[in-house]
Amino acid sequence: MSDPIDAERIREEERRRIACDLHDELGSHLTALKMALAQLQQQLPTSAAIVDDATPLQAQVSYADQLVDGALEAMHNIIDDLHPAVLALGLPATLEWLTKSFARQTGLPHDLLVAPAAAKLQLDTFTTASLYRIAREALHNAARHAHARKMSIALLLEGTQLLLEISDDGIGLPQHAAADAQASGIRGMQTRAAAIGATLQLAANAGGGTRWQVSRPMTVLSAPKLIK
Repeated sequence: MSDPIDAERIREEERRRIACDLHDELGSHLTALKMALAQLQQQLPTSAAIVDDATPLQAQVSYADQLVDGALEAMHNIIDDLHPAVLALGLPATLEWLTKSFARQTGLPHDLLVAPAAAKLQLDTFTTASLYRIAREALHNAARHAHARKMSIALLLEGTQLLLEISDDGIGLPQHAAADAQASGIRGMQTRAAAIGATLQLAANAGGGTRWQVSRPMTVLSAPKLIK
């Protein structure tokens, strides 16, 4: 049986590779197709005497262009799900992008705090991707199960500990959630945390809701960087 931590590293590399292939190969072909349709549109007759005959063809070209736009949008959504390009900009930028995207999708307000000391840390891509996926799962859990009305996300550096905390004001997870890890995606979050030498803790907030905390000692050797 393969090591879950090694398997997670392999999966993350595969996500990155597929995302790059989609962007470079499919993206370039769709862009070329869109340019070809624009050139075809320009070549269609525009004089009043023949414009009526050309109208059906113009409509088809316009419809094809809309289909290409839809395919490009779908491609970018798939890439964002697999391995967002913003990961290359570091964890603070990735968390900002994630929280804004989450707010657009759910309408939930949020607070994002990135401590200056934490913002200066240079994390490898695998660590950044793992923390991003943990945060994303915690946000989705809050929206799906906890019926939260507000989210708080904080990236802190306390001594040698890098802390990522995600809190909500919802009803909290069921008492058996920690044991029933599969149901809430906790097992996958724990595996991702372990893969970067971190620990994941789940606790109830004093005022209600749930708090997820990922703690990673910065004295831990960085996880192997993804193959370029």
